[in-house]
Amino acid sequence: MQSTKKISTVSIIGSGNVATALGIALSKAGIKILEVYSPNPDNSKLLAEKVGSGIAVSIEELNIVSDLYIIATPDTEISNVVSKFKNIEGIVTHTSGSQPSEILGGNIKSYGVFYPVQTFTKNKIVDFKKVPICIEGSDETISQLLVQLANKISNNVVLLSSNQRQYLHLCAVTVNNFTNLMYNIAHDVLNDEGIDFSLLHPLIEETATKISEVNPAEAQTGPARRNDISTINKQLLLLAKHPEFKKIYKLLSDQIIKKHGPKTD
Repeated sequence: MQSTKKISTVSIIGSGNVATALGIALSKAGIKILEVYSPNPDNSKLLAEKVGSGIAVSIEELNIVSDLYIIATPDTEISNVVSKFKNIEGIVTHTSGSQPSEILGGNIKSYGVFYPVQTFTKNKIVDFKKVPICIEGSDETISQLLVQLANKISNNVVLLSSNQRQYLHLCAVTVNNFTNLMYNIAHDVLNDEGIDFSLLHPLIEETATKISEVNPAEAQTGPARRNDISTINKQLLLLAKHPEFKKIYKLLSDQIIKKHGPKTD
């Protein structure tokens, strides 16, 4: 690794949602993005224009003077990217929630993880100050350098081991991807009945806000929480046209009843 007390220059490998969000956040924080590489030249150009960087034509031809290299690619591509690195002396990180830091080891002397716990969409601006960033370094010095960098763009930076981060990612999938699936299902059911899904927006917002103030167990409401079997059975009948959702509804209702018992709101 270069002899430096801080990270001031970054190269980004990837041009997807995470790469774009991180690149913009770091650039706004005064970090110089030296290069962007993506197998799609058009995507490289788009991100490079947003962060004012150069473009690498291949992984093998990345510059070797960056303090930090951020691999923001699909998990299945991380090992392939690392295998093509040549004479890299800076810190190499990935942004994966599920991959261990050691996947970057081997010929890389200094490595770590820079994992933002958030869902990103290219055209939607995210306030990075509110995004938790999980850090892991190959040694204490690397960890502290990554923490210092993360503190420039986030107010919530934590050190987590690879094992801890895997559990966090598992639960991130649960609260984000699975919850969004339920929104999708609800949208389809309402659409079939000619009902505007936006009528649920205030409820969705209130639910999300509530769990930032109280324990999720305390926030649980609804027919299953009350052990209202009559209402549950009526709603199961309404799902006759949606057999897959019916299975999910029953499974989740049974789990709520099991967890909370026959209590009332």
